[in-house]
Amino acid sequence: MVEMSSAQGGSQERSPTGRVLMAVARRWPTGLGVAFMVFNVLGLEDGRDAALVVFLAAFVYLATAVTGRPGVAWPLFGASVVAVAVLRLLALEPWPGLVGGAVCVAVVGLTDGLVRRPTLVAAQVPAMLVFGAVSVAALSLSPAVGGCLVAAALVGHAVLDVVLWRRNKVVARSMAEFCAALDLTLGMVIVALTVSA
Repeated sequence: MVEMSSAQGGSQERSPTGRVLMAVARRWPTGLGVAFMVFNVLGLEDGRDAALVVFLAAFVYLATAVTGRPGVAWPLFGASVVAVAVLRLLALEPWPGLVGGAVCVAVVGLTDGLVRRPTLVAAQVPAMLVFGAVSVAALSLSPAVGGCLVAAALVGHAVLDVVLWRRNKVVARSMAEFCAALDLTLGMVIVALTVSA
């Protein structure tokens, strides 16, 4: 009997470069999160500017929880980024629309029985309340205090991201991984900028 080589059998040894590329490809949400952090840092005047990131993260998670479909998180994220960009191009303040939208989504979720769903899903209502309130409050504080508050909220949301990623609940795992990378790195950068200012 002739033994087939590993190449003929379909399983090939990958080169070290190939293994690294495969590992990077599997972690694309982390890379995208870090890239998005860099994009956000480039326009940062002070840490309070990242309050929008905290608010949008909580808003997307709440809206995804209301739909009950984890995969919808990515389209919601894309739509929120486009909506904020359009509002800024039109020189319109995004906050009134975002706060109003979050209140509407929360009301829909509450009337639809969101609080009776599994704990991590139902927790998106108080999470929106806490992260939303922190985001809005930070805007009225000094750059140092507001920046630290936003950084703390980002790190707190990163903890939520990790929990949701591990449990594979509420949002797609790729979104939780992306958001964890974005939130944690952006929070750390804001702390470094605030301390050095």
